[in-house]
Amino acid sequence: MGQAGDGRQAVELAHGLGPDVVVTDVALPTMPADEAARQIKAILPQIRIVALSMFEEPGVAQRMRDAGAEIYLPKTGPSDDLLAAIRGQE
Repeated sequence: MGQAGDGRQAVELAHGLGPDVVVTDVALPTMPADEAARQIKAILPQIRIVALSMFEEPGVAQRMRDAGAEIYLPKTGPSDDLLAAIRGQE
């Protein structure tokens, strides 16, 4: 388990730790979250990426899915939705 402070660190940690799931905010410093997701999936395509956001901007969810995120959830949503997404039961 690890916690990254920015997009570049998220890519490095995913490569080093090889987690089953990456939960990421879509607003990351140093590297956009969609680019971080793309790089993580290129290294470890089996990783499940769950994207979280406070924003409901059109296109953001689709950009994250196009980059490899399996699901995009609002941070204000029920915690059960997040747990289901992490377990792959969404």
